[in-house]
Amino acid sequence: MSHKKIIADEKESSIMITPERIDTLLQMVEENKDVYEHREQYLDVLNRWKLGDFSSVDQDHNDLWFLQGSKQDGIAYGIATKEQEIGYIFRVFAKEVVEVFGSSIHTN
Repeated sequence: MSHKKIIADEKESSIMITPERIDTLLQMVEENKDVYEHREQYLDVLNRWKLGDFSSVDQDHNDLWFLQGSKQDGIAYGIATKEQEIGYIFRVFAKEVVEVFGSSIHTN
């Protein structure tokens, strides 16, 4: 989900980060706390993202990447600029940023 916000050599699949998706994931983790072994880490990341804090999104991506058993490929080594993020949204989701975020370009 964080691929639009990070810089990495490889990115497998992409899901748009939206406030609604963050709320849904928070609800899923909260309602299934007994199921998620790393629930505190998931909640920490999702709660920061809900507040619009993506200042450590590259580290969040890598931490979650390893928790899910992913391999070394796809490690984030930086945070995308607003321009890089807008380009990624256009390339991967074939959408103009305005279609996703409305008239004010707010790319959280």
